[in-house]
Amino acid sequence: MTYRIIQWGTGNVGMHALRTIVERPDFELAGVRVYNPDKVGVDAGTLLGHQPIGVYATDDVEVIVGTEADCVCYSPLGGTLEGGHKALDDICRLLASGKNVVSSAVEDLAYISPDLALPGAGPDAYERMTEACEAGRTSFFHVGINPGFAMDLWPMQLTRLCRRIDTLRVTEVVDMSRYTSIHMVRDALGFGLPPDAPSVVDAHLSKVYQSPFYLSMRMLADSLSVQLEEVRYHREAAVTDRDISIAAGSIGAGTVAAMKLHFDGILHGRVVIAFELIWRVTDTVAPQWLAGDSRWVVHIDGDPTLDSEIVLATSEDAGRAVSLAVATLLLNSVPTVCKAEPGLINNLTLAPHAGGYFPA
Repeated sequence: MTYRIIQWGTGNVGMHALRTIVERPDFELAGVRVYNPDKVGVDAGTLLGHQPIGVYATDDVEVIVGTEADCVCYSPLGGTLEGGHKALDDICRLLASGKNVVSSAVEDLAYISPDLALPGAGPDAYERMTEACEAGRTSFFHVGINPGFAMDLWPMQLTRLCRRIDTLRVTEVVDMSRYTSIHMVRDALGFGLPPDAPSVVDAHLSKVYQSPFYLSMRMLADSLSVQLEEVRYHREAAVTDRDISIAAGSIGAGTVAAMKLHFDGILHGRVVIAFELIWRVTDTVAPQWLAGDSRWVVHIDGDPTLDSEIVLATSEDAGRAVSLAVATLLLNSVPTVCKAEPGLINNLTLAPHAGGYFPA
């Protein structure tokens, strides 16, 4: 079967997704929604550096909604910048129009239920999307590398090998030295600031139960039929003793060049699920912490003891393996999502499936 897919957004994730749709033999590109005026009217093949394929990018939402398609791959940076409420409007409209939606745009939609809906998902998100799925006889699935895979689905599958689990620890390592936005690197994440300076991400994550990483921990705990007593958050920061030049600018001596974010799930008065996010702009600072890029490590103390690791790399498009992984998680789910009963799907309810394709 061939699936007609609309690609909504052509940023880091969107370009990887567009390339996959165009090149995969069981997919047909039905439309492309862009935000950059310079891309409007450009053939999708041209956007990818291919020969023209006869599908032209548009910023007209009415055209997209009116296009016949099996699924929309909704991955706009624009959607996230405009806020979850705007994205929710888009998603509900697409679902009600008869199109299934796979999305990475709003992390707060990664795990949603009547009793679990984060404020960033938008007002009445669960009710609105459920009604839209009923109206269009469609399904919605949100996925990302984290939340959506590395700290929930992947360790969830590994626990099938375990008899007893004493502690489950998942560590993410991301090199952010290639990020080009100083606003993102410094103002949002806190690199290049004094270690005690406030940052947007730290303020957000401090509200533990409103954090998307809590969704990963909650999903993992629910899969293990465990009700955590508490989830705690804290941050460690490591400073550089010399100036460092990165893609976004300069990281001055005495400012943050590496950080470790901790989420600790408490049961029986002790940590049983631990998430560590190690974000860096250099590997020379805090060498005792794990280093690497696009790397995830699972360690389970118990019976048996278990260690597993994922390291991703790509040379395509922006060269960011994380962005490629998000795109492939989205598109590899399309056939399964399209065959599912109407409604909201998550990693606990999505039918098992494989991914990728073998080129001719």
